[in-house]
Amino acid sequence: MISIKANFIKIKNKNSNLGTYPCLCKVIKYKRFSRKSLVKAFNDLIQKDEYCKNEKKKLIDYLESQTNIVEEGEISKKNALTKD
Repeated sequence: MISIKANFIKIKNKNSNLGTYPCLCKVIKYKRFSRKSLVKAFNDLIQKDEYCKNEKKKLIDYLESQTNIVEEGEISKKNALTKD
């Protein structure tokens, strides 16, 4: 599997007018990366002065929601039927 960083560089080169965070979103979408991988990629690829420190958690939460989007026909944990 190609790393997040390698894909990020490809997308950033193809979309020079796109910011680093949107490029990272494109890389991870539907790929089911762990939160740990997302945090590492965020810290490595996003410049520290690009976003406020207090925004970081929300930005990573959004990345996590994008990487684990439920596709048609799948049942998410939140929407799974429970036995009563």
